[in-house]
Amino acid sequence: MMKKRFSPNILVFFLFFFLCYSQAGAQKVTIRLADKAFDEFAFIEAIELYEYAYEKDPENNYVVQKLADANRQVGNTEDVEKWLKLLIDRRAEEPEDLFAYSQALKSNGKYLQAEQWLKEYSELRPEDGRVNIQTSLLEYIQFLHRDSNKYEIRPISLNSEGSEMGVAFYNDRVVFSSTKSRNGIVERKYKWNDLPYLNLYIGDRAPNGDILNVEDFAPKLRTTYHDGPVSFDTKSNRVYITQNNVGKRGVSKSEEGEVNLKISFGGKETGKWESRGEFSYNSDEYSTGHPSIDVTGKVLYFASNMPGGYGGSDIYFSVFNRGFWSEPFNLGPKVNTSGNEFFPFISDDGVLYFSSNGHGGLGALDVYFSIPESGVFSTVENMGYPVNSPKDDFSFTLDSTGTAGYFASNRKGGRGSDDIYYVKLTYIPVIIRGVAKDRETGDILPDTKISIVNEFADTIFTSLTQVDGRFEFEVNKGTDYIINGQKEFYFPNDEVVETRKLRQNDETFVELFLDMEPFDNDGAPEPLMMESEGGEALQVIDLEYISFALGTWGIDPAAERTIDKLIEYLLKYPETEVRIESHTDSQGDDQENLLLSKRRAKAAFDYIVSKGIDPSRIGYKGYGETRLLNRCDDGVECSEAEHAINRRTIVKVVKKGEYRGKRSKRDIFYF
Repeated sequence: MMKKRFSPNILVFFLFFFLCYSQAGAQKVTIRLADKAFDEFAFIEAIELYEYAYEKDPENNYVVQKLADANRQVGNTEDVEKWLKLLIDRRAEEPEDLFAYSQALKSNGKYLQAEQWLKEYSELRPEDGRVNIQTSLLEYIQFLHRDSNKYEIRPISLNSEGSEMGVAFYNDRVVFSSTKSRNGIVERKYKWNDLPYLNLYIGDRAPNGDILNVEDFAPKLRTTYHDGPVSFDTKSNRVYITQNNVGKRGVSKSEEGEVNLKISFGGKETGKWESRGEFSYNSDEYSTGHPSIDVTGKVLYFASNMPGGYGGSDIYFSVFNRGFWSEPFNLGPKVNTSGNEFFPFISDDGVLYFSSNGHGGLGALDVYFSIPESGVFSTVENMGYPVNSPKDDFSFTLDSTGTAGYFASNRKGGRGSDDIYYVKLTYIPVIIRGVAKDRETGDILPDTKISIVNEFADTIFTSLTQVDGRFEFEVNKGTDYIINGQKEFYFPNDEVVETRKLRQNDETFVELFLDMEPFDNDGAPEPLMMESEGGEALQVIDLEYISFALGTWGIDPAAERTIDKLIEYLLKYPETEVRIESHTDSQGDDQENLLLSKRRAKAAFDYIVSKGIDPSRIGYKGYGETRLLNRCDDGVECSEAEHAINRRTIVKVVKKGEYRGKRSKRDIFYF
């Protein structure tokens, strides 16, 4: 085992103990001092003292337990695993130690072992809700890796050996918190992790997401303790800041001696940030922090361990109305758990992002999001890898487009304790639905070619509208798309669709209107209806019924007069043609009925040809009893009137192709 290098202060303590006490007495004092440091949240100091005590007495299980606890507080998951394993090997563990061990293994990427120990714990504590979330851990881990290409992440260059976190967008710049020293000033240290306190900085956002030209932010809002993270209401030039509970009279402690967090307000006037008071629900007895103000400036989301929550720290919101902030509302058990929820961020499109160690995930704190349904955050989804890792991932934030932002993590490979990472969301699906219509008549336009064009003028999708004129595409959020419609005999037309304000899987609807081109109308009447023949559109200009005596097929004078009216159309409009169809009822032999219908259709054909009409303009067919209009099929008893409905010969004047004129609003008779 490598020898631990202790800090100078600790070495002074040890020298004093050896001079004044026996070895046994010195060991007791060392543990007592370690416990005191632990209780005062000076965990780095406590770890050094406990490690010294362990070297002197390796069999002391109390010291091993406290080493695991202290390392867990500062996120040293490898050491947590080491000390808990030693405790378990000695069979000196409590049931909660098994759960903590499984979580340390998970944070260290040892998912198979983590699942095994989680099952061990579940047998002892089957009622623990945390187990139900994570029992199928391996499958869930694989699930969280499925869409890893949805994100591009990279660390920013200013990360230091300390801690950087909590990016917030302010106009064209970004504000963040860091433990780095200001201009060489020696900073006081935070006993919890032995790092300097967080200070606020502001910088420029480079095109690749890096943060440049960094300088101090708002010196008048600065304290000598933690400052940040923050949130901005840019419309009102207002900032909401997480700070330690420090006032003009110094720190304010709880009854247990803790210095909690509070939310402070700042305002900007004449170019300078000034203090504007504090959140009315701050308290000495609990923390409020990690504020995020919504786009309206009226709803403040924050984290707090105030009494009445579901776990350690929960997410709350408060509404500003008539000059006052409302009593905080807990977001409920769908968001909050028996663990800890921190760092809420409400995006411009109303999606809530936050970090939690209670929903089950890749490691310790994972980033989650919740899309509101009817104003309620009722479902929670893990952001997945690579935003989340086996370590702590938190303070997720997005810019106004909702497609790029930042988060912090203490994952392996980082430069310091916590590092800032730039994240770009490469694909956020949204749906564009629509319908193509004639602008003048409002008629739907089937078979219209619809193209989706992106901001680079690239056509990314093309399809034809359905029979109801509708179309649908899934596109990536974050840009404006051009919806282009093209159809024969119509001018092309475009509509621009914005997607920046849409949430994931949201739908937007477009009515795309096309104007008909001017055309040389041959004067043909408007069709009664449209049919299809051989896959080609067919306009039915007019139609008439002719009658035959039972069992005959001769054209009588009444039928001649009827057909003559239709022949006038053929003579007047050379582009028109005739279609003749003849039908019988079901009485008699099927084949005889088919033959009779063919003879009747042929008789009408012959009559029209006798009037000088080119036979190529005439189509005819007999159907017999194959297209009955009612129930009167073979073997069905029907009245003569019912049978008569099926006896019909129809002569239609038709024109091939789509109708190019403007359709009127008159009723159309369909057959």
